[in-house]
Amino acid sequence: MIVKEPCHDKRSVFQAIASNISERTGVEMRAIFEPLLEREALGSTGFGGGFALPHALIPKLRDPAKLLMTLRQGVEFDAPDERPVDILLAVLWPLDRQDEFLPALAGFCRLFRSDRVLKGLRNANTKTEAMIVLQPPEVVTDRILVDP
Repeated sequence: MIVKEPCHDKRSVFQAIASNISERTGVEMRAIFEPLLEREALGSTGFGGGFALPHALIPKLRDPAKLLMTLRQGVEFDAPDERPVDILLAVLWPLDRQDEFLPALAGFCRLFRSDRVLKGLRNANTKTEAMIVLQPPEVVTDRILVDP
């Protein structure tokens, strides 16, 4: 997870995503960056409400990789509502496991349709704060009741 990344355009967003996931997976940065650009050229992965779900199938990737990123300021993403994007969930999937890809994307879309989640992530200044936002409300409530 990256909180308050200082990206200024879509290309720098994809570079940050590729760099982070390359470090974690060992897949060459270019092998991640280029498929993200190619997918975006087919149509924007901006969903509206300031959220985007960039995604791609990556031949050399062994396991799915995700990266949640919030930006210091929104960037133009050609979203349907024309709002700048400041919250992204990048989902990269192994090419040889395509059958699991679309159901996973659908699940992520449902989570990030929540105004509570988007508002909470915008207000989060640390990874810990962002992780609390992503917890189901009952878990957060239980933690508050148990912890003094």
